[in-house]
Amino acid sequence: MGRPGFRILGLAASLRRASVHRGIVRAAHEVAPGRMSCEGFDLSRIPYFDQDVEDEGNPPAVEELREKIRAYDAVLIASPEYDYAIPGILTSALDWCLRSRHDPTPLRHKPVGIVGASPGGAGTARGQMVLRQVLLHPPAYVMPEPQMLIPFSREKFDPETGDLTDEGTRERLARFLAALAEWSVRFER
Repeated sequence: MGRPGFRILGLAASLRRASVHRGIVRAAHEVAPGRMSCEGFDLSRIPYFDQDVEDEGNPPAVEELREKIRAYDAVLIASPEYDYAIPGILTSALDWCLRSRHDPTPLRHKPVGIVGASPGGAGTARGQMVLRQVLLHPPAYVMPEPQMLIPFSREKFDPETGDLTDEGTRERLARFLAALAEWSVRFER
């Protein structure tokens, strides 16, 4: 069921207030087994990547994100699939976090779990493949299985709030988080 005190940083790669991906991060906080926890970070605070800005020093929100990634035991990325890939807000956040001009990337050897929901039957499978490829760069330790694809999201989330209402999916998410904790133990130093 995961080790006690295991802390996950949740990144929802959607900016809509009623986003199902924000709902996934909230649900992860609610269903985290045992003494595990999942805290979300609002990616809307992250600016588009700009090397001129980076040359002057990372913006405060970027530094905060990088420090949180370092401090947490694992990262949970909840991302929609846009055009067979990932949203721009996630791409920009990863650009800031994967670069290591001033210090090592906080995603190097960081355990990562990926989850995504879609209204269709694919459940973000193509977008997750793209994200896995991007995360080879640090390299991050992306959990290969179980995969967490949530198809037919309109039947599983509240359309007004984005909250995950499907009990079976909530149970799968709890098992996924426990698996992420077990995956992460392999990489403890």
